[in-house]
Amino acid sequence: MKLIIEPIFEADFAGNSYGYRPGRSQHDAVVQVAKAGMKRLTKVIDLDLSAYFDNIRHHILLQKVSRRINDPKIMRLLKMMLKANGKKGVPQGGIISPLLSNVYLNGIYHMFDKAITETKNKGYQQIEYCRFADDMVILINGHPALSWLVEKPSEG
Repeated sequence: MKLIIEPIFEADFAGNSYGYRPGRSQHDAVVQVAKAGMKRLTKVIDLDLSAYFDNIRHHILLQKVSRRINDPKIMRLLKMMLKANGKKGVPQGGIISPLLSNVYLNGIYHMFDKAITETKNKGYQQIEYCRFADDMVILINGHPALSWLVEKPSEG
């Protein structure tokens, strides 16, 4: 199943996503973060999606897959694989689980790609992101005018 659907989704995945993708490694992700630092994107937001694989909602994932896969047999098999894991989440250690997690998160990366484009100032990039598996780093220009992007909201 993975060999059949991976090339279809690989064409859609954002360039800054490195986790569990062919020809990409954690070392490539580290190099991208280092390059962002050289562009003076020095404020860092480190995200770890806790229990991410356990919390993927099946109906949302299946909806995302069905936008690209129009084969009832593949969709039925995928539903059966997901159902074997319970009501939500993807099978831990499953060969197809990392691919499905990339499909699930892909929309977020396109949102970040749009933010990168729309926040450019005089040709200079203000934000960068990089993801590997359930970890993500967002790098922001260290200029004080952008400090609001990394401040925690006040409670109240």
